[in-house]
Amino acid sequence: MQFSNYLTGFSDDDVYTMLYLYHIKENSLDAVMRRFSINQEALEGFLEGRYRKECYDSFKVVEKML
Repeated sequence: MQFSNYLTGFSDDDVYTMLYLYHIKENSLDAVMRRFSINQEALEGFLEGRYRKECYDSFKVVEKML
């Protein structure tokens, strides 16, 4: 399976949840990786805004309000 196909297996809700758990709830990378059965490279891509940039940007706007 190609890496891009792997990434499309995660919904926007999944990405927002990953961002929330890591940035707001301060869960460890390992905890988030286990919860979503995701590898570290893909998770870091979501958390740093390299993948699903629109989700990341939207999350950052909401995060400022919290």
